Amino acid sequence: MAIWYYTIGQECKGPVTEEEICGLIQSGKIAPKAYVWRNGMLNWHVAGEHPDFADLFVTPPPLPPPATPVSFPQPAFQPVATASGVVLTSRPWPRFWARLFDNLLFVPLLGFGIGLWSAVYAPDIYVKLVGMHELLFSLMIMPLVALLLGVSMTLLGSTPGKAIVGVQVPVPPGSSRFWFYFTREFKVWIAGLGMGIPLVALFTQIAQYRRLASGRPASYDEGNPSVVATPGKMRLSIAVTLVAVLLIGNTILRTEDRRAASNLTATQTWVSPVTGKSATIGKSWQPQPIEAGSGTAFYFVASELLSEAIFGHETLPSDKIDNMTYANAIRDAVVSEVTIDTEWQPVQVQGMLGVRATGISTRASDATVEVTIVVSGRDAWRTLIFIRGSSAEQMTEKDRFVNAMFGTTN
Repeated sequence: MAIWYYTIGQECKGPVTEEEICGLIQSGKIAPKAYVWRNGMLNWHVAGEHPDFADLFVTPPPLPPPATPVSFPQPAFQPVATASGVVLTSRPWPRFWARLFDNLLFVPLLGFGIGLWSAVYAPDIYVKLVGMHELLFSLMIMPLVALLLGVSMTLLGSTPGKAIVGVQVPVPPGSSRFWFYFTREFKVWIAGLGMGIPLVALFTQIAQYRRLASGRPASYDEGNPSVVATPGKMRLSIAVTLVAVLLIGNTILRTEDRRAASNLTATQTWVSPVTGKSATIGKSWQPQPIEAGSGTAFYFVASELLSEAIFGHETLPSDKIDNMTYANAIRDAVVSEVTIDTEWQPVQVQGMLGVRATGISTRASDATVEVTIVVSGRDAWRTLIFIRGSSAEQMTEKDRFVNAMFGTTN
């Protein structure tokens, strides 16, 4: 049975059953221009225009309407009977679980979207995001989450969290739906979530909880129709369970983010199978299997740096082959993978004379390639570094890797 609320002057009355509210209309106690509302309605409706009651106003009672539409917030702890018969008086916690669900869902989704976009279109930004502290990144994401939630409320009248928990936020009569939801979401971000700053958020959430617990609306809902948050026990239990699942998933993602960020500064030891000598390289360079056409090759992938590297060795049939001759042979051998577009330039690596040229990958047009060649006697060594981007972090780590690899050759 529907539970209704109605207004007399500036006062909010109820709850009453539909039969009772019909009797009040017929007795003239409820005017045609009074407002009525029940659970499930987004806004207060004028009683004389509501399809359930319009026919009852045969003789309009002589009560003057208010000069301007007035919203009538309900007491935050007024008992409300749900369809299952459960009477709930606590509204702060259902609203908390709904908001927590939305944040745990949209923060990683937006983070993933931004990471994917930057990895494809702005590699330099991607590298900076990988190395950014997770708290700072979350603070940057939170305003975007508020914007996305405002869009969801405007278009759908709810968010995933509110829909699951059963929280409804009515629009004040006469207000712009778009403007109300967008401004409310940013007020919640500031006054409810403390802009995502952990210590500040603790105090703002406690302050809002105390307002609701004392029967007042949250500061960002002052003067608006009361937020409805009366889920049944089963629905609330499902919401809490889903929040726990998202919390575990977010913890796993944060652990992976920390690992990726630490790989940019941590180091590891790699031992060359050719010479048995060790090299200290960044932990982001992970060895991967590769088949070499001739000689020996070692393949490394640095996902956090959007970089790949090949370190190769070949024993030459004669010690009469110089750097330039071998470099031109390598250029021709890798032509299907790399287009060398610069001249070979002399370079010194770990005290050895070599040559170096740059080009582009034929498989990824936005990936630059640096090829370094060193021939010593009958030993020919080479590195091919593929990089998407040109950030300082990538260039620095590329030089360290090349020097470390050639350090195992002598």
